[in-house]
Amino acid sequence: MVKNMSEMNDKTKFLSIQVSDDHMKVYLTVKPVAQEDIDINSDDVLKTLQSKNVSFGIKEDVIKNTLDKVKQEKFSMENVLIAEGDQAINGEDGKLEFMFNTSKKIKPHEDAHGKVDFHELSIVENVEKGQPLVKLIDPTPGKPGKNVCGKMVNPVPGKPSALPIGENTKVSDKDAKLLLSNLDGIVKYAGGVVSVKSCYAVEKDVDFSVGNITSKGAILVKGNVRSGFVLDAVGDIEVWGTVEDSIVKSKGNVLVKGGFIGSGKGKIEADGDVTLYFARNQIIVANNVKISREAVDCTIYAKNTVKVSGDKISIGGGITTAGTMIEVESLGSQNEVHTDVEVGINYVAHQSQMNTRKEISGLKAVLKTVDKELNTLHAIKMAKGELPAQYTNTFDHLLSRRDELVKKLKDLASVEILPVNEGAKVVVNKVVHPGVEIKIGESTIAILEECKKATFYLTGDEIKIKT
Repeated sequence: MVKNMSEMNDKTKFLSIQVSDDHMKVYLTVKPVAQEDIDINSDDVLKTLQSKNVSFGIKEDVIKNTLDKVKQEKFSMENVLIAEGDQAINGEDGKLEFMFNTSKKIKPHEDAHGKVDFHELSIVENVEKGQPLVKLIDPTPGKPGKNVCGKMVNPVPGKPSALPIGENTKVSDKDAKLLLSNLDGIVKYAGGVVSVKSCYAVEKDVDFSVGNITSKGAILVKGNVRSGFVLDAVGDIEVWGTVEDSIVKSKGNVLVKGGFIGSGKGKIEADGDVTLYFARNQIIVANNVKISREAVDCTIYAKNTVKVSGDKISIGGGITTAGTMIEVESLGSQNEVHTDVEVGINYVAHQSQMNTRKEISGLKAVLKTVDKELNTLHAIKMAKGELPAQYTNTFDHLLSRRDELVKKLKDLASVEILPVNEGAKVVVNKVVHPGVEIKIGESTIAILEECKKATFYLTGDEIKIKT
């Protein structure tokens, strides 16, 4: 027994075992044995490991190969990994699954043919009330490990996350891990929170760097709206600069602090009111229209009122229609440009009636041509005593066509004439210039001479002037 202990002590001079501080790895260092009567084998290493309480993850094949190599090649092997524990797998932190596009990258719209439309840039993310925005993913506990001493190593559990509750968002009543939008609007993820805004703000011009904007809330443009773009909002639209040849549509009100100008391709349409500084050669459709300066060569349809406050020119040229009242400082211009204004009829119904009138006019022109051809055939019949056979089919076709036209005209003529809003009027606070034509209901008056400060209203079927 003493001999064995002495022999073992001699062997330890040629091998050493190092256990890492975390007890997850064990390293072996072996030196060549000089004495022929000493043989270091795998059992010697295993006994040494046992003395150090190492019992798990032992790599016996590595131990054997290491010892064989030292014997054969007569040089030391240092810090060979001969035992390794199983690392604990730490838990994953809780996550947020965003259910909308959080990227601010502007990407041009590309159609099926590969054509890129730089007007259609995805920049606004619209959401509806009650729409899921973010889903909370729970953290994981992780997987335990085991060190080389056979003891369990506990993992670090993942940290829980929290829903990024921001303005106009709420946690679902049915699922505490779901964040919902609290209104229709524009969703945005910034500063670690998700918020839904009823207003989308553009800090510069609406141009090719921004593109068309469709919003379930309001839109604020702090610059200009360049030609060819579209603003479409459920809420109000406010533009601090000028709107060029663009389409601006709102279910609410529209305010343009600058002008509305262009080549006539622009249109502002609002279910509410439109307020502008000035407008030239454009189309405006609204409940009420208010213009601080002038409207020149514009087409304006207002369900209720139009008020233009320009001094030298308020409304000059174009067509202005209002359901109840048009009020201006001056009407027309000194160079007698033709200016049409009309009050008393709802413009939507008015447009329908105008289309009917246009159709009647077209049918009458066709009827006139048919009658002319029939008269020619009648003349041939009178001259020859009977209509030649080659004209018989044409004559029958023209008679049939005439009957159709007469019936269609009769049907269109029976369409009810639109009632005029009681009290509808045109108020001119300073001057009406020649060239202006004022229509109230079915009555029209043409201004042939300059008229100072006048109110035009309807009595019966006649337009009266109060000065």
